[in-house]
Amino acid sequence: MDFKRYLKEQGLSKTTIEAYHYNTLKFISFLDQTNTEAETCSAKEILLYVSYLQKKGVDAVTKKMQLYSLKHYFSFLIEHKKRKDNPAKKIKLQGTQKPKIYPILTPQELQSLYENYPVPKADDKRSHHNWFTGYRLSKERNKVILGLFVHQGITTAEVSRILVDDLDLRNGKIDIRGGRIGKDRTLELKSNQILDIMEYQYTTRNELLKYQEQNTGQFFLSTPASGKTKVKESGTLSIYKRLTEELKEQNPKFINFLQVRASVITYWLKNYNLRQVQYFAGHKHILSTEMYLINDIDDLQKEIENFHPIG
Repeated sequence: MDFKRYLKEQGLSKTTIEAYHYNTLKFISFLDQTNTEAETCSAKEILLYVSYLQKKGVDAVTKKMQLYSLKHYFSFLIEHKKRKDNPAKKIKLQGTQKPKIYPILTPQELQSLYENYPVPKADDKRSHHNWFTGYRLSKERNKVILGLFVHQGITTAEVSRILVDDLDLRNGKIDIRGGRIGKDRTLELKSNQILDIMEYQYTTRNELLKYQEQNTGQFFLSTPASGKTKVKESGTLSIYKRLTEELKEQNPKFINFLQVRASVITYWLKNYNLRQVQYFAGHKHILSTEMYLINDIDDLQKEIENFHPIG
């Protein structure tokens, strides 16, 4: 019952709690066959258990859920000082969908992308060119968007849905509209991005409004296409190809904004419980959040690979 209470404290649903508890009991029964205790078992025993499940014809998704259950169970044992490590945490199963598509950027690398993104000043030596004002305004806008990727982990689609009324700078918060595949949520803004957002909202955006053919409540505004003087209608920003190229110049490890989001979610999972991270990420289902747990892989994975691979 203590384990169930622990799962409830992690914010998991009643159905998930019952499933994880049942899965854990099955694993303990497996250990009993070899007189092994959960408090002393290693990654090898877990892999043997996965192999046992495979021989019984258990599908890949069910095996993955078994592993998630054990990760929670060993975290529970650690919290109650019954063991010091989590042997299930670093194991990944071959032959299942791999959520780790991208190499994860560290929080320091993410912050560096944001802080070092170059924004020209109004008195820049290029300011005499006709194109410069639009260029400067777009760079000021792009840095604010980059801050939302790096700090709030939102998607490119969510950027285009942000309205002026979604900002609450007095309380340092922003409402994110999840859309068809995500959930609405309210996220805290970081202190080091609020000043950039304020400057954009009250200065840069007012200048960008002059280019708009129609008045709009959309927060992020476009600059006119080459040779044009007005933006006919607000829509999805077409800035990400160029912004991606700029960020790759800053850090060759940068791939795209899906990588940034995966990195942010992975960092959250180290610092918050699953239900909190599900909310921050806007995931409709807890499984979508748990898929990122496998990103937390370090030297222990090399040890695991010394055992036979599990398909």
